[in-house]
Amino acid sequence: MVEKYDYIIVGSGSAGSIIAYRLSEYFPNKKILLVEAGNNDNNIMVKIPAGYGYLFNNNKVNWKYYTEEIRGLNNRKDYWPKGKILGGSSSINAMVYIRGQKEDYDNWEINDWSWNDLLPYFIKLENHYLGKTSYHNDDGKIKISNIQKEKHQLTDEFIKSCINLGIKKNDDFNGQDQEGVGLYQLNTNRGVRSNVSREYLRKIKNKNFKLITSSHVSKIILKDDIATGIEFLKDNKKFIANCNDEIILSAGSISSPQILQLSGVGNQDDLRNYNIDKVKHLRYVGQNLQDHLNVALHYKTNIKSLNDDLRPITNKIFYFLKWFLFKNGPLTLSINQAGAFVKSDQSINTPDLQIYFLPLTASNLSNSKNASIEPDPFSGFTIAPCVLRPKSKGFVKIKSTNPLEHPSINPNYFDHDDDMFLMLKAYNLSNKISQTKPLKNFVEKKVGPHQFISSEDEKIDFIRQNSKTTYHPVGTCKMGFSDKDSVVDSSLKVHGFQNLRVADASVMPNLISGNTNAACMMIGEKCADLIRNHK
Repeated sequence: MVEKYDYIIVGSGSAGSIIAYRLSEYFPNKKILLVEAGNNDNNIMVKIPAGYGYLFNNNKVNWKYYTEEIRGLNNRKDYWPKGKILGGSSSINAMVYIRGQKEDYDNWEINDWSWNDLLPYFIKLENHYLGKTSYHNDDGKIKISNIQKEKHQLTDEFIKSCINLGIKKNDDFNGQDQEGVGLYQLNTNRGVRSNVSREYLRKIKNKNFKLITSSHVSKIILKDDIATGIEFLKDNKKFIANCNDEIILSAGSISSPQILQLSGVGNQDDLRNYNIDKVKHLRYVGQNLQDHLNVALHYKTNIKSLNDDLRPITNKIFYFLKWFLFKNGPLTLSINQAGAFVKSDQSINTPDLQIYFLPLTASNLSNSKNASIEPDPFSGFTIAPCVLRPKSKGFVKIKSTNPLEHPSINPNYFDHDDDMFLMLKAYNLSNKISQTKPLKNFVEKKVGPHQFISSEDEKIDFIRQNSKTTYHPVGTCKMGFSDKDSVVDSSLKVHGFQNLRVADASVMPNLISGNTNAACMMIGEKCADLIRNHK
């Protein structure tokens, strides 16, 4: 028997879970289906903030994508973890809460998507430790926490060194101005991860809402340019769910374009190779892939770091018990504790570089063949520079009609020369910070290949050989004005179709300046409002 619903949401990630909750709230008499490829989020490592290192390479909660060989990375493949679990990547990420810059959204130049249009949605989702202000809220569902109490000593030394280099202190990267150095704000609540499945999905009480897990959507059913249902696989069987009103595709920047392509929506020159019935030529489906890239610089220290807390088995047991009983200690934090948003040149208006600081080293993480987060057997910290608005763009394309086969992914890192130019500046600044007091006083030596390099050519080769994703892919179902240059319109409706929207990181026309999870949650709140107001 084929079931019929009013709304079908594909994907329970940062946007999808919020859309499901809001539609259940706005339309209590409508039948709503949420389909998730992964399983529940009951894994205790999801609840423990620092537990994401154990989820990094876990087949049960992770899609474990690999890119194609990337020319800009010396023809290396890069490992891309993505959440395959209730809550999507909000259940396995590093929980850093960054909205981006006002200018990011204003520069999209899309009606109703300016900063002033979107700030209310950011505020709506927050339960922020700073309380109710013009920039924050204290009664939203996602908890935003301060790490001041539990931060590591080395984190303070990093901040002081940045200040000594003339970088101003910033106590709120999500306030009036992003520029400066300070502590990251985290999506945690009293020592527990605050993800969308926990804060939104679990609070749906509507009897008309249905959640199906371990169900892989294979295509959208399209008839006469109208989305009428979905086909999905569960327990090696094929099922169909029909839809009266709308289908919202919130499967993420990899799976959303993949599902559209499998449904016959995409560049027909590519799709005809797979004998997919032509439905719609939308050449931008899967194009415009953008991602943040970082390169980790490791340093050995003469004082203990998180390596000493999180590597020995006895310490792991001790700190787990401390978390389990009291919800305090280093397991309540992300290993990303502080950062700096800086300008590569003082003549530009806003920061274009982000510098991550981690009071931990995991040097094996740079090797994609050993994708895990295991602290090194020595005390140390990591500084990881990142270019905020890269110009290089790549693609996501299906390899076959098999929906279970991962698509071809190539972000084309460093395809644009400006990206390497800026990464060199970020690299040099990161080294300078490590050589500035007081952080310098705690550095015993550099660790890894960067200890042996000095020339620009050597730096470039090091960057190409050691850079990796910062896990922020966006743009593959780009929002825009027409099917000539985008996939969805300003209402997130797929060009040329009725009853079909996309709402996730894939709709961003360009990368925002910082971590992307907050923006994905904002997109979920915005999309639900668009549907509510029949836009």
